[in-house]
Amino acid sequence: MSDNTQVARAFLEAFWRGAPQEGLALCAPEAVWTFQKSLRTPRHASIAEAIDWLMTTLVGGFDPDSGYTVEVHNTIAEGDEVAMEYTARGRTRRGEIYENNYLVRFTLKDGMIVSIRPYFDTHYVHRTLVPLD
Repeated sequence: MSDNTQVARAFLEAFWRGAPQEGLALCAPEAVWTFQKSLRTPRHASIAEAIDWLMTTLVGGFDPDSGYTVEVHNTIAEGDEVAMEYTARGRTRRGEIYENNYLVRFTLKDGMIVSIRPYFDTHYVHRTLVPLD
């Protein structure tokens, strides 16, 4: 496993454990999170702003007594780029089962994350975790 792969995985594992400050420590100060256009968020945000939104809006949609699990399927790394594919599963606050596939692209520079670009079914997220008004 490359150093960049270890950094990317450590970032995601910190997020999944509910320890976002550990993940932030792996990011360069100028790091940017790019959200998909269909989410009700700014298109680009600092990693700290993005994590705050994700912890409040998405992770907050899970039943706190059940939590959620993550299964990593594949990791591909080349140079400063890392891509990780995983499935997140859990029970929502409304009692529904949630299961969504994710692909997250990282760009690193000098061992620090400078860009995060996640890809997932945003319609499903809105329907199950953060319903649209």
